[in-house]
Amino acid sequence: MNKNKIIIYVTLLLILLLISIPSVLKAINKHNDRLENVAIKKIIATAKKCYYNESCVDEKITLSELYEKMDLEEVINPITKSVYSPESYVSVKDNFKFTEK
Repeated sequence: MNKNKIIIYVTLLLILLLISIPSVLKAINKHNDRLENVAIKKIIATAKKCYYNESCVDEKITLSELYEKMDLEEVINPITKSVYSPESYVSVKDNFKFTEK
């Protein structure tokens, strides 16, 4: 092969990589965000159920409280594959915002 063909192939490969790598990284990050949102929504839905059934009366509903009162299984962070801390809580005052500890 002559030198011109090699330069053309390398250039095309670089252009392809410049387009594909950011696209793949963006898709992976979006997927991870959605996975985490599903786990958090599960916690928030259980906290709302507990609060509106008047089982949980505090401003901050901890995961340990949800584990005891609502028979919630341990919720695992799908990205890190670790269990959320029992001290993590859902704040009723902040419109059921989840805070991880």
